[in-house]
Amino acid sequence: MKKHKGKATQTAAPKEQESPKRQEWGYEEMLTELEAIVSDAEQRLEQEEQ
Repeated sequence: MKKHKGKATQTAAPKEQESPKRQEWGYEEMLTELEAIVSDAEQRLEQEEQ
């Protein structure tokens, strides 16, 4: 039986996908976005009920 004396290969960590600069969200921006999401959801529910 032979012993393997090769170098251990390491897989390179996957490179992070280059994305545009991440936007920092403040309280007001998050609140505005959530309000828009809720408004859209309410409109969809109204359309489904009709």
